[in-house]
Amino acid sequence: MKQILFFTLLLFFHKFSFAQIGGESTYKFLSLSSDARLTALGGTNVSILDHDINLQLANPASLNRKMNTQAAFGTVVYPGGVNFGNIAYGKRFNKVPGTFGFGLQYIAYGKFKETDVEGNQTGNFSAGEMNIYAGYGYQFGKLFSVGANAKFIYSQLGQYSSVGMAADLAVMINDTAHNVTASIVAKNIGTQFKPYNKGAREPLPFDLQAGLSFGFKNLPFRFHLTFHDLYRWDIRYDNPADNVTDNLFTDSSEIKNPKKYIADKLFRHVIVGVEFNIKKIVRIDIAYNHLRQQELKLATKRGVPGLSFGLGVRIRQFDFSYGFQPMAQGQLMNHFTFTIYTAGFVKKKTAPFSDNQKM
Repeated sequence: MKQILFFTLLLFFHKFSFAQIGGESTYKFLSLSSDARLTALGGTNVSILDHDINLQLANPASLNRKMNTQAAFGTVVYPGGVNFGNIAYGKRFNKVPGTFGFGLQYIAYGKFKETDVEGNQTGNFSAGEMNIYAGYGYQFGKLFSVGANAKFIYSQLGQYSSVGMAADLAVMINDTAHNVTASIVAKNIGTQFKPYNKGAREPLPFDLQAGLSFGFKNLPFRFHLTFHDLYRWDIRYDNPADNVTDNLFTDSSEIKNPKKYIADKLFRHVIVGVEFNIKKIVRIDIAYNHLRQQELKLATKRGVPGLSFGLGVRIRQFDFSYGFQPMAQGQLMNHFTFTIYTAGFVKKKTAPFSDNQKM
């Protein structure tokens, strides 16, 4: 109870310390999905507890003994040639309770032309960022688990560089008797130690997320609800065009009751997904992210950028995941993740990725 109380107080303190929600944050790559499976489930998910080491960055409380000696590599190429990836490894140590996870998250923006104020090209420059992280997860019996990540962040954007540190804190409840999992995660609590410009520190992309997933006995699918940006209500883009009237005889200043968009504001915080698991070998993921749909849709062209899909195959010590998401202008984002149970190449006492192992 003391740990839960401290965690709750820390969340409230962080909420009030970051009351200025109107500004932009730096190190935005920290908010990207680190795993193809998570991409397929809408971009983030904090209510999965199984063998997947790639879940650590989404929720460190998911770290458990099934992830021991797992190594994973994921990569995604965004439209425009931007490359993003993640490398992860899980490990348990003798006589030390709990499970550790280590990894590297990176993004390469590519090369750009450098010009002077008159538009004359003077050379080229590159840009990239990385996050070196370590995490720890511990289970209290069969029901509760807690976890934390520590992150060292480095960013190089041309001649400008920045260094920062951040932490994630998480609590998870896994009720196997009722097939329900719930979690709450505070992400990217931290600061810049070295800003791009001296004396001009920028906030990190903090987020407070919660998740709930549930399944039914003898049915091969599980529903997921993920809630993000819970520390602020209105994350809707304030578009002046929404209140523009086509009536030539009405002045826009005379509109007394502009639309409140209550439902839109609410559902921008919600991601709905479902995962089908066929004989614990094949996974099929489908999700809808309303915030992404609203931000990427075009008024002149129909599309479904809020939908995402994925496929996973698990054979012995190998696990391959693929996730894709439609983007604007007919573009597609393709995410690949490959996970390997390294201890599977030596004599072992338990089967790799076994769902019968204790957490």
